[in-house]
Amino acid sequence: MRTARLLVTVLILVAGSVTALESPRQYVHRPLSVSFVPGISTNGNEAPNVSSDYSFNIIGGQLGRLQGIELGIGYNYEEDQVLGYQAAGVFNRVGGDFAGLQQAGVVNIVGNEFGGVQTAGAANVIGGCFGGLQLAGAANVVGGCFTGIQAAGAVNVTGAEVYGVQLAGAVNVAGRHVWGAQLAGAANIAEEFTGAQIGAVNICGIGHGLQFGLVNVARDVDVPIGLISIVENGQFHVNAWASEYSLLNFGIKTGSKTIYNIVTLGCRPDGDSTRLLAGFGIGGHVPLDDKFFVDIDALGYNVYGGPGWFQEGEADLLSSLRLTGGWHLTDLLALTAAPTLNVRVSEHEDESASEGTVFDAGEDWDVSVWPGFTIGIELF
Repeated sequence: MRTARLLVTVLILVAGSVTALESPRQYVHRPLSVSFVPGISTNGNEAPNVSSDYSFNIIGGQLGRLQGIELGIGYNYEEDQVLGYQAAGVFNRVGGDFAGLQQAGVVNIVGNEFGGVQTAGAANVIGGCFGGLQLAGAANVVGGCFTGIQAAGAVNVTGAEVYGVQLAGAVNVAGRHVWGAQLAGAANIAEEFTGAQIGAVNICGIGHGLQFGLVNVARDVDVPIGLISIVENGQFHVNAWASEYSLLNFGIKTGSKTIYNIVTLGCRPDGDSTRLLAGFGIGGHVPLDDKFFVDIDALGYNVYGGPGWFQEGEADLLSSLRLTGGWHLTDLLALTAAPTLNVRVSEHEDESASEGTVFDAGEDWDVSVWPGFTIGIELF
């Protein structure tokens, strides 16, 4: 008995709770319950009105309340509350609150509040608020608020606020505000977040923090970084410019009001030596007044030389740091110009950078550094 009470106390601390779960319902206390199946047990038909410290179930067992340890080869079922440790080969089902550690081979289901740790081979399902750690091979579902960590091979779903971290191989979904981080292999979805969304696709209403992925979608967000960032209250601009290295360049800028991503394509016509450029960059936008603005960005390019432009191993690497000044000619059109600092890494010399400083980076590589310029237009 002393050991059981000590274990219960430790589990309460792990769950972050110092208040014992009380129920207005009256129970018959029996320290030990053993069940083959509900109805064939030491409690018989009185099982829903029994509270036990220890419970052992062969196929399945039923109790009113548990305050201790329960082990089941098949399943465990409590009508009301559990305070302690519960483990089942198939599933655990608790109708009321749970505080402690719950483990199942397939699924854990708690009808109301949960505090502690839940692990399952397939899914964890909570009807109310959760505080602690959820680990599942497929899905974690919380109907109310969540504080802690959700980790699932497929999906995490929380109906209200999330304080902590959601980790999923596929999708994280939060019905309201996320305070912390959502990390998923496929998609993160939140009505609002403060912290970070990191995944292939990130979707939010309002984001206070970082969105990092291939595609970011938001009504408003602070720092979107991705191949495409679609922000309703942000920017979507088209650029065209010429530089000393490539005559024709086009770019699409997407992002928030202050942070943008840019995808670019460029060309330097020169017969068989024509070069094609494909690049990506990130930058910051600083409006000075209604007429003038400054953009600071860094771009990285792959440079493909003709006539065998896309042969493996033929691309050079070009990086450019630009400080662009813009002047609005109209609300929809601006003239832009920028000094640049360029660094090119190549396996062969390029006469276009011959005026710059060339560093020998080894037997097979040359590094060229030179100042340059751009002049162009931007469509708003």
